[in-house]
Amino acid sequence: MKKYLIIAAVSAAAFTSVSFVSPSTAEAAYCTARSPYASGWGQGNLNYARRRALHECAIRTPRGYTCYITSCSY
Repeated sequence: MKKYLIIAAVSAAAFTSVSFVSPSTAEAAYCTARSPYASGWGQGNLNYARRRALHECAIRTPRGYTCYITSCSY
């Protein structure tokens, strides 16, 4: 019985520490990028969200056109 209580306490402590360290979806940045022909979005930390949005837009945009970040929210 004591073994199970120790395992439960360690599991609860591990879960609590991880939930405070890792950002949830609500705390992540969300960015969108647009070009005249396409759009893209990304979600994660700010740097990743911006790069992902630009990449998603760029793969759908014809050569010679540029994608721009239109918005980011935290």
